[in-house]
Amino acid sequence: MYINQHLWSDSNPVGKIISTRGKNFVTIQPVEAGDNKTKMEFVTGGFSAICLNDSKQEYDFFEVGEPFEVRLSKAQLSNKYWHIEDAPFKHYDFNF
Repeated sequence: MYINQHLWSDSNPVGKIISTRGKNFVTIQPVEAGDNKTKMEFVTGGFSAICLNDSKQEYDFFEVGEPFEVRLSKAQLSNKYWHIEDAPFKHYDFNF
């Protein structure tokens, strides 16, 4: 399981859950996304340009750094915009 941070229209991977302690403590191995492997296509419009293939972004993910432990509760997950999901996820909104 992974934790991803969803901020408005952008999403970033936080890390991989590697262990739990009790009900509220998890140890997370940090995960980062590499460069976008998709060539983005832009056309004139909006404030400056519109990205036509915004939903086709592809990234490789890498475990980096030392694991860290955090205390999480259901309220904290929603307040921090963290979501527990099956895979790491990154999306940059080029159309914002």
